[in-house]
Amino acid sequence: MRALWSIAALAALPMLAQPVSAQTPPDPIVRTEGLRQISSHVHIIPDNSVPRVPNVGFVIGERGILVIDTGMGPRNGAAVAEVAKKLGGSRALYLVTTHFHPEHDLGAQAFPENTTLIRSNDQVKDIAEFGLLLAQMFARRSAIDAELLKDVEFRKANVTFDREYELDLGGVKVQLMAMGANHTRGDTAMWVESDRVLFSGDVAMRPQPAFASPYSNVRHWLSSLDRLEALKPAISVPSHGPVGDGSMFASGYRTYLVEVRDRTTTEKKAGRSADQAVEAVTAAMVDRFPDKRRLAGAIKAGYAEAQ
Repeated sequence: MRALWSIAALAALPMLAQPVSAQTPPDPIVRTEGLRQISSHVHIIPDNSVPRVPNVGFVIGERGILVIDTGMGPRNGAAVAEVAKKLGGSRALYLVTTHFHPEHDLGAQAFPENTTLIRSNDQVKDIAEFGLLLAQMFARRSAIDAELLKDVEFRKANVTFDREYELDLGGVKVQLMAMGANHTRGDTAMWVESDRVLFSGDVAMRPQPAFASPYSNVRHWLSSLDRLEALKPAISVPSHGPVGDGSMFASGYRTYLVEVRDRTTTEKKAGRSADQAVEAVTAAMVDRFPDKRRLAGAIKAGYAEAQ
């Protein structure tokens, strides 16, 4: 049953990866010319809200540079690695990804051999369980997706960790945090305390949350928001969409998830089925949260855990 559920969850992901758009989106290419500095030690390449493109981060210390997310496929990965080389010079090169989805992870193979790739153990489990299934689905979307994802493979981690890992880049420390099952089981956030910059991944963004894993849990996602909000970031860089601040937590995902939880729990206590709950809660929320697929995913997760 877990395997069937996993396949069904992944099958919906090409539609869940970004909000639905009526227009044909630009090609999913990381535009390196957009590189900009957002704090003393942090640069980003913004995604410009282009589907299947992440916000790419660079944290620079005296001895090392950390890259956060790679873009989709070796072409994007090579471009991001070249930016890292220009910013970091001879510094040691480190790489971490916010989660294992193609646009975040599958450019890693293009990074230099001496790159130190760090993964949470939960992210390793996601790769082992789901493999390249989502990449294969993405590749069927268009010619450019197929080109970018040709012959991709996951790069093996040099370092793994359970809950937290501190990376010292020389004068700048980055806390890597395994966030557990939110968007994916292997969600990873990065906290640059000296600059008060948080890379929140898909755990906190402006679009509706996407419950993209059979392990996703509303209760846990709310606790993850608590954990990130307690850091009091001055700058929050999500996986996708515009950069924000700490208000992204209280006014965005938390409000949405609490409403889904409360309405779904009420439906379940009234004896309604999961499908009936999806219909009722969607009707109550869709005017404000128009992505019905994301709503359905959240409602189903909330229904499964409601008492």
